[in-house]
Amino acid sequence: MSYDLGGFSVTASTSRVMLIIFAVYSVVIVGFGFYIKYQSKKGGKDGLASFLTGGGGLGAFAIAMIAATNSMAGGTMVAAPGLGYSVGFTAALVYYAGFLTAAYGLGSVGRKVAILRDRTGAVTFQQLLGLRFQSKKVVGALAITGAFGLTFFAVGQITSGAKVFAAVTGSNSYYLGILLTIVITVIYTVSGGIKSMAKVASIQGVIMLIATFSIIGVLIADNVEKYGSVQAAMEYLGTAFPGAIQADTGFTFWNAMGTALFAGVGLGAVPHALSVTMTYNNHKKLKQGVIISCCVFTLIQGIMCFTGPLTRAINPGLETADYTTIFNATNLLPSWMGGIIFCGIFAAIQSSLAGLAMAGASILAKDFVVDCWKPNTPPKTQSTINTAFVLGISLVATLIALKPSTLTQYMINFALAALAAAWYFPVLVGMYWKKATAKGMFASTVGGFAAYVILYFISGVIPSTKEWWAAALGGVHAFLPAWLISLVLLVAVSYATQKERVKLGYFQVFFCEDYDEKYAKIDTLKD
Repeated sequence: MSYDLGGFSVTASTSRVMLIIFAVYSVVIVGFGFYIKYQSKKGGKDGLASFLTGGGGLGAFAIAMIAATNSMAGGTMVAAPGLGYSVGFTAALVYYAGFLTAAYGLGSVGRKVAILRDRTGAVTFQQLLGLRFQSKKVVGALAITGAFGLTFFAVGQITSGAKVFAAVTGSNSYYLGILLTIVITVIYTVSGGIKSMAKVASIQGVIMLIATFSIIGVLIADNVEKYGSVQAAMEYLGTAFPGAIQADTGFTFWNAMGTALFAGVGLGAVPHALSVTMTYNNHKKLKQGVIISCCVFTLIQGIMCFTGPLTRAINPGLETADYTTIFNATNLLPSWMGGIIFCGIFAAIQSSLAGLAMAGASILAKDFVVDCWKPNTPPKTQSTINTAFVLGISLVATLIALKPSTLTQYMINFALAALAAAWYFPVLVGMYWKKATAKGMFASTVGGFAAYVILYFISGVIPSTKEWWAAALGGVHAFLPAWLISLVLLVAVSYATQKERVKLGYFQVFFCEDYDEKYAKIDTLKD
């Protein structure tokens, strides 16, 4: 018995073996969550600060794996190979820029965050920006845009996991896939927090590496066997599917530029990437984490993007391009190895989903509710509120995923890019530019988010404006103009409101070696 997936099939025995391996993997990562929870209670470090930061004591490898797996998500293991299959090597080169996200998040931003965290005792990134600008409006703008974007991006991850599960089982088990994706992720996230994520991310990163090298290895071997050499396989692609080789198809220059900037630097400023900056306590770990994360991301992101065209040379008849990795796992490799790759796909989805839920909950619970409105909330109650938001975001995302619509798909599509456009310059400039003001930050965050949403619909949804966008603007990715609008708003509004800059004491905490300790207290947020 076999299941037809359009251009290839999966045998029942292969499906069964893969599901057994997946079941073992799931038990292991859930077990890690409960183990970390037990250890935290035993050590008396079961508070919200430990849940969100791990006490700043995570090792370089754990930091790197959280940063890499959070950023890669299901797109690396599913969508990127599918895009490469459809478009060709151009897509692989453009999305290869994604490895820069770790360098930005842990490097340019993370270095200063480490210093400021020691000065202020902050446990979230938004606490630092709230202290810097003394503005609840800034924190609120970041919290609302962040929670909205992360929730809808989480919907995309949940639906990806459900579709992959349904495809591998060969049955109408989409809803079971949703249940397994969200339940497993929530259990190990809520039980162990960032420490649980660190342990699980280390396992998931290794699984993803094994899956990546297995796929590229078998693809090279099969192409050599079929065509005589990889060069001959590429010559076949160049003849049968010119777009797979030629750089002038699939992307215009400006579209490629905007996409590369979004994937390469924009994603480094989104909340679940920034949360990693709060998890280390010395610069040596920081440097090692940046190097390891960039290397892992480069290997996995780069190689998986390039598997698409190589798969097309082996099987040009796939009806669903996003099934590229599933085809490789179920038809080119032994069943047990296919099971590992299946776990690798879920590892990417679950690690990203865990980061999304934790980041979304922390910016709502800790930064918005507690710090802005209930600063005297007891630590135990803070933990309860945070857990409630983790469960709430997961529940909302799951309910949306149960009944996806065209509008839902649009919101999934623009959620992450809108968030990157809204947060990038406020995050970077807010940390480094001395003349930035609260009103400039607010305008940049809200304006960047709104600009991307509007430009997304103009450039890719409304037929009449879509044609104009392609003809007049070269089909530029909507992220690029929205990104620049956010910058212009930040600079212009900040210069126009220089008289409203914060007191010198707060300024010195962020930009001077000598500062007054009373201004470094997180609970001093007044406005």
